[in-house]
Amino acid sequence: MCNYFVEKAENATLWDIEGNEVIDFAAGIAVLNTGHRHPKVVAAVADQLQAFTHTAYQIVPYESYVSLAERINDLAPIDGPAKTAFFTTGAEAVENAVKIARAYTGRPGLITFGGGFHGRTFMTMALTGKVAPYKIGFGPFPGSVYHGVYPNAAHGVTTADALKSLERIFKAGYCAGSGRGHHPRADPGGRRL
Repeated sequence: MCNYFVEKAENATLWDIEGNEVIDFAAGIAVLNTGHRHPKVVAAVADQLQAFTHTAYQIVPYESYVSLAERINDLAPIDGPAKTAFFTTGAEAVENAVKIARAYTGRPGLITFGGGFHGRTFMTMALTGKVAPYKIGFGPFPGSVYHGVYPNAAHGVTTADALKSLERIFKAGYCAGSGRGHHPRADPGGRRL
């Protein structure tokens, strides 16, 4: 955690309560891909607030949810029908991805990479490949989660090493895999995933 409190932000710049200006390399943990207060985002939010704030789509559906899901489905590199669902947090999205993968395949096993961060719920902590500081004192965690190593030249892990770790998981018979967890970005712990 940083040692200052933000007062305002614009684009990639943060100003703290003492007037110091810094570049926001975290971008809200990689969710602000347009920066802070992008005019188009601010206008879209203001327009939405004029209509309604929140209905919980699964209770009261609305057209903008459907139209955005359809746009994403059209862009998805999937042959055949595609479905899209939106979630409030990354952990909620990962939890639902696990449920969808298990329901679709009928298999419980999940493979994820050591060192990765996937969230702070019990399932996402099980998927998270680093114990400190994320898992200490919180177990036991859900089972059927297996960790392979991720190739990273800076840490001396080759692609061959990573493939061997996956091979070991399958050879040991641990995993009747239903899915895999991979976030192609840096996590809150600063590791490249």
